[in-house]
Formats: sequence, C-alpha cells, structure tokens
Amino acid sequence: MDNNIYRILGNAVKSHRLGFGWSQEELGGRAGLHPSYIGQIERGTKKISLLTLQKLAGALKVKPTDLLQDKPFKYTPSSWERKIIGIIRDRPAEQQKSTYRIIKEALRAHTTRNKTK
Repeated sequence: MDNNIYRILGNAVKSHRLGFGWSQEELGGRAGLHPSYIGQIERGTKKISLLTLQKLAGALKVKPTDLLQDKPFKYTPSSWERKIIGIIRDRPAEQQKSTYRIIKEALRAHTTRNKTK
C-alpha cells in the first residue's frame, strides 16, 4: 500500500485534533491510545489497524472514511461551544485558565458519577 495514505490519515487526525484544541495526550486519552502513538500516526510513520482507525474516528466524532480523505478540515463550534467561548473570550488569561479547570473538573465529576450509576 502506498505510504501516502498514512500521511493523509496523519494530516487528517492532526487537523481534527487541533480543531478541537486538543493535545496529543488529550486525543490519546479519548481514543485509548498512547500520546506518542498519536504522534507517530500524525507524522504518517505508523501503519494502524482498522480498530485503531475506528477508535480515532470515535474520539474525533467523525466517520473513519473522513480521516482517509485528503481535504482540509474546518471545525465549526456548536451553539453551546460558541456560548462558552463568548463568556470567556474577553476575560483575562488567568480567569480563562481557571474557568477551563473548573469546567474540566465538573465534567470529570459528572462522568465519574454517571459511571457509578
């Protein structure tokens, strides 16, 4: 198989990840993959299985075929995301950082609570 497909896949994964504002560690956590493995995929140096493709697509909220297309990705925030951005946009950086931590912790607590039900 032409290694070009792995470069296309890597570019698509990176583009989608950055569209969400995620680090490789964040995507790795969501997909159940090690961050260094994500880096290898993004560089096009790792041949991945269909299961890994499925994990990446699920974490990035796209179809697996979307990651195999050589086209630019443009992320469009949902209405709720735009509302959150609107609230914090004009705040000082330290307040934005604090708000991020609060939201992240609230979501972690919510997820943990739902797993125990």
